[in-house]
Amino acid sequence: MRVSIVYNPLSGRGKAKRLTDAISGLASRRGHGVDMFDISRGEVAGPGDLEGCDRLVIVGGDGTVHHLLPLLTQTRVPFQHCGTGTANLICHAMKMSRRAAGVIEQLEMESEARRIDVPLCNGHPFLIMTSLGMDASVIHRLEESRKLGGYRAYIRPVIREVLSPRFARARVRIDGEACPELSRAGIFVIANMPNYGGHFNPCRDACWDDRSLDIAHIAGGTSITSGLRYLGLLARLNAARCACGQEIVVEAKQDSCVQIDGEKPRAVPAVLRAGETLRFRVSADSVYAHAPLLG
Repeated sequence: MRVSIVYNPLSGRGKAKRLTDAISGLASRRGHGVDMFDISRGEVAGPGDLEGCDRLVIVGGDGTVHHLLPLLTQTRVPFQHCGTGTANLICHAMKMSRRAAGVIEQLEMESEARRIDVPLCNGHPFLIMTSLGMDASVIHRLEESRKLGGYRAYIRPVIREVLSPRFARARVRIDGEACPELSRAGIFVIANMPNYGGHFNPCRDACWDDRSLDIAHIAGGTSITSGLRYLGLLARLNAARCACGQEIVVEAKQDSCVQIDGEKPRAVPAVLRAGETLRFRVSADSVYAHAPLLG
């Protein structure tokens, strides 16, 4: 078997590089061919670099997978995500190992590749979710002041957000129909997958291969009401209004922070200004995952 490993050496404060070396060593000792690509140096430039590859291992956070989506949509090589970021939502959703030995064990399992939809936000691909409001604002604050690793890095941004919350206010249309019930102040989540950081999963029915998108609206005009609804989501209560459609349009009624797949976006507005819109639809492209432990 030929294995290509694409890794982000900046992920996990060096953990990604150590895991990559361990995976490469184990794979070589088991007789597999191995190619390694450092994404920070642009060493994998196109699908031609993966020619002859049977499995693709991506070592890094969810953002690493996100930035590889243009490449993944051009190849049917199934990828396996070895998460070294904070949330690692993709590998958790797909039951993919984060240990070198476990990665090799799963790579050697025979399994049909899982097809995953690739949604577009104003033409830009994403895989997990896009959101507007307080949680997106936390991501913005995090990127402005990240010093610690893991979930500890979120403590200060969350406190700042609680003291000075930045809610989203928007008009929503689903498949051309206005949805006034989703237009109050709060948090908007447009999801392709049900998983979200910290077990905060507002779109629990989202399915990554149904050619549709889910939207959840968590209403709240104060930090207290938003906190209560957040706790309700953790307790699996119906604390969010949810809907599903083929095309979702969100028009900001006031300036709102945006995050995509857990990052402050650069290809679309990081702050959606009043009157501007985000248009969501599922593209004709797909990516494929090697996830043999999924039932």
